[in-house]
Amino acid sequence: MSDISSLSNYNQILAIREAQLALTASNIANQDTPNFKAKGISFQEAFRQASKGNVELVTDNSRHIKGEHINGGFNVQYVDTGTIKPDGNTVNEHFEKNQFAQQQVLYDAALRFSKASKNSIIKSLKVQQ
Repeated sequence: MSDISSLSNYNQILAIREAQLALTASNIANQDTPNFKAKGISFQEAFRQASKGNVELVTDNSRHIKGEHINGGFNVQYVDTGTIKPDGNTVNEHFEKNQFAQQQVLYDAALRFSKASKNSIIKSLKVQQ
């Protein structure tokens, strides 16, 4: 894998992780909101879609709103946290906080790899001059 394509992959990974962090933060913020359903993104599915090219919603009617910038354009799904509160809320605080910590570690790792890849590209360009 070339440095350029790996940098592109890391950027896609960062975008997916960022969207997941935002959704998890929203889940935590809405843990006491009646009928709120926990949401998330399947990393494997999102990365597969992002690797194929642009991620866009299908609009088969001229009145449909293009949603390519909603949640980074990734397919958001309801998450089964094993918890349904009497008010209909499905957010499990412990699960979401654990999820947030995991996603943060994975985001930081992808960011480090992305920076290393960028530095490698810059270094190789300087050597060629």
